[in-house]
Amino acid sequence: QTSKLHIVDIRPEIREFGTVIAGNQADLRPLVSGRIIRVGSKYFEGAIIKTGETLVIIDPFDYQIEVADRRAALTEVRTKISETKAEIKSEARLLSISEAQLNLRKRDFDRRRKLVKQGSTSRKSLDDAEIAFNETSQAVASRQQTILRLKSRLDQYQASASRARSALKLAKRNLSETKLVAPFNGFLANAEASVGQRVSTGDRLARLIEVDRMEARFRLTERDFGGLLHSTNKVPQGNTKSSELIGKRIRVRWRVGDRHLKFNAIIERLGAEIDATSGGVDVYARLQDIHLDTPLRPGAFVEVIVPDRLYHQVAKVPDTAIVNERMVYLVENGRLVERTVDVVGREDEWVIVRGDLPEGKQIITRPFPEMAAGLRVEPR
Repeated sequence: QTSKLHIVDIRPEIREFGTVIAGNQADLRPLVSGRIIRVGSKYFEGAIIKTGETLVIIDPFDYQIEVADRRAALTEVRTKISETKAEIKSEARLLSISEAQLNLRKRDFDRRRKLVKQGSTSRKSLDDAEIAFNETSQAVASRQQTILRLKSRLDQYQASASRARSALKLAKRNLSETKLVAPFNGFLANAEASVGQRVSTGDRLARLIEVDRMEARFRLTERDFGGLLHSTNKVPQGNTKSSELIGKRIRVRWRVGDRHLKFNAIIERLGAEIDATSGGVDVYARLQDIHLDTPLRPGAFVEVIVPDRLYHQVAKVPDTAIVNERMVYLVENGRLVERTVDVVGREDEWVIVRGDLPEGKQIITRPFPEMAAGLRVEPR
């Protein structure tokens, strides 16, 4: 049996099977403890959840009381700050008056001292002026000390206000976290909580699988993986794209009964390890255009179609045409002619070969025992 050779550029497809996995999922756990008083209308296994939907509400009573207490404490310290500022302002005005009086007392004291030297006033008058000056000086110093104490107290109150604001923020956050909401769109799993149940921080209430991060995981054989690597053996420094796989667009097909659902995907990363037995490499491809109404779920068994590299000026022949791994037989002028070829790729039951293969010649696709070069044959 023969077929006609066609020398063309071919990009074969690699077909593998894999499974859909969750590229991102979150264990939903309460950040505060308490008794569950309500669960959301969509809090059940397999529910389709949108970002921000309320799933569980924990009794907020204790946390509301905490917010009220923290707010009252902040109001109290703010009142003390206002009172202290008013006292500082009042003391500053009194200090200004005392300083003005001190200037007057000093001029009077200096004047009387000159008059005593001139003999124009009595010594008692000078003593009285000096006493008045000293008393006013003492009053100024006392006002200054009072202002310093008030400023120090103000600093303490302001520090207390900062702590009170932080405590209030924490209390408000704890109150807001009595509502467990969905952080992203996804499918709900392990929804096992119920009204009346008491939960603690760290208890898992559900698991949310992000719909936009579903991936197809499959394994490439060593031969297919090697065929997709860059021609160079060097990996560029600082570049994670060490092969043509990263960023490569592929197709994913999911069979549901007699239907086939098709999805596009982009390869994002390779597995961390290579299978020591088979040499296979795990590949992860992110599924594109997946929405909440898509029936695909993690765990689905899918077929993955990966475009291979482009082979130039090659022929695609049945794998039965290859004899002794590198030999094919052509028909020229009614006789068999041997040709040595290189097998550069495979696709299902076909092989892609390159060699001295003339366009349009007939190739033997099913060898027979008596086949040898020079044998006369009649193509069929």
